[in-house]
Amino acid sequence: MGGHPARVASVVVLVLAVDTSTPTVLAALVELDANGVARTRACRQTVDARAHAEVLTPQVLECLAELGTSPGGLDAVVCGTGPGPYTGLRVGMATAAAFGDALDIPVHGVCSLDAIAGAAGHQGALLVVTDARRKEVYWARYEGATRVEGPGVLRPEELVAGSASAVAGSAAHAALFGRTVLGPDSPDPAALVTVAAHALLNGAVPVPLVPLYLRRPDAVATSARRRVAQQ
Repeated sequence: MGGHPARVASVVVLVLAVDTSTPTVLAALVELDANGVARTRACRQTVDARAHAEVLTPQVLECLAELGTSPGGLDAVVCGTGPGPYTGLRVGMATAAAFGDALDIPVHGVCSLDAIAGAAGHQGALLVVTDARRKEVYWARYEGATRVEGPGVLRPEELVAGSASAVAGSAAHAALFGRTVLGPDSPDPAALVTVAAHALLNGAVPVPLVPLYLRRPDAVATSARRRVAQQ
């Protein structure tokens, strides 16, 4: 899966960007030029943590229709790999892999928090947090757009903002740290592609997609709790 070299003969690469690591289901078409500048050409987002499977593929098709192109016009896929909940990530990554396999184009996975950091545009120390449910947050630390620690998962009271002068990501959770709150709440499509720009433009063979679950699936945890309760 995702083992094909990128088709980069054209000056502009058309990339399908998808992310399902947050309650926002994202599908977008992004143009990447030879200088590594990414521009979102079509985008669909649905905020519904339970609708990933229902809306993601229709959103992709709507984006293609908006640009008047077919799936065959795509050069690559970039997929957010989390961290995120098990079910949501599984839908996004399976969809990305399916398009890559069907079209024989590369699929590059990138950390979803990296895309939030890139879109935040903060020049100093930055903390990025998203909702991990169970009263926890997914987090990573950055210097500008460069990740220096994480990703991880912790309760907000266990996570120290430290030298971060701003917090990006889920606004409700970012506000808990007493720092300047920056957007976006969820990965930005152009930023997703920018994270993978070097690999895309150099025809790098992508590594296999690896989801950043960071903990066991909710369904497994629930089953385990039931077994303990029955003992």
